[in-house]
Amino acid sequence: MNIRFLETFVLLARIGSVRRVAELVHASPGAVSMRIRGLESDLGVTLFHWDRKTLQITDAGARLLRHAEAVIEAARTLERAARSDDAIGCRLRVGVLETAVHTFLPEFVKAMGASLPHIELDLTVDLSTHLSEQMMRRDLDLIVRTGSGVDPQFAVVENLLEVPVHWIARRGLVPRKDGLHKALGKQLLTQMRGTGPYEQAVAMAQQLAVQSGMVSSDLRISGSPSLAALVSLVREGLGVAIMHGMLVAPQLASGELVELDLPTPPSFRITTWYPKSPPPGVTDTAQVLRRVCKSYCKRVSPHLVRYIG
Repeated sequence: MNIRFLETFVLLARIGSVRRVAELVHASPGAVSMRIRGLESDLGVTLFHWDRKTLQITDAGARLLRHAEAVIEAARTLERAARSDDAIGCRLRVGVLETAVHTFLPEFVKAMGASLPHIELDLTVDLSTHLSEQMMRRDLDLIVRTGSGVDPQFAVVENLLEVPVHWIARRGLVPRKDGLHKALGKQLLTQMRGTGPYEQAVAMAQQLAVQSGMVSSDLRISGSPSLAALVSLVREGLGVAIMHGMLVAPQLASGELVELDLPTPPSFRITTWYPKSPPPGVTDTAQVLRRVCKSYCKRVSPHLVRYIG
């Protein structure tokens, strides 16, 4: 039985779109359909009801889904064991959003070395949506991301942090008097275009512009693909940032940067996700991650980040 066919079956059952699955597995829609037909032939059952507009898993397909997941995981476990030089050790593929890189990730890596030295981490840094896709393809064993994006039916979801969003500027860039109008007249800086933080920042800025009598089309909003670049720009006084304040906690504490007293978008939640049938070591790794995040929040103002695990 072809494991790739089983993986395609599981993805299609989760997502419900041949086109989307084809994108995830880097194949054509026709190849996806061929894999499903081949698996149906091998098993002697019909897995999906197809028509031009809808795709629905059959009762037999739903019954076999968890068994297919178990076979895939067993195959992956076998592959990991074959690659491992240490029968006791294992490698975990962990994906994180960039916010973690600039905050608690170094402490997490250090804590893993002390608490679980037999586990080797293979780290990936990417956008939350991309991390979810990789986990659904079983290319990642555990992810740290914002918001939702993976069907909870197939994953364990654990809250880690609640992260408020703030208006941040270099001290003296925006005067207190008429601060809202002056801030909106500056170059506005936020995270990458197309992300949740970007969309929320734009919506908030446009709403405030209308309230202050400005034309929203006059707003100048730039999305940075790099949080490091975003921090650098706001520190140089090249704009007003709509961002997570915890990314610049030292600069806020020193007075180099200041938080503007303006309405902000809703807070974001940072969560961890892993499969309900995880590889060995994942739950222990998630426990270390929770401990590190809790410790991190004790050193940073609750105004900037709160532990919610």
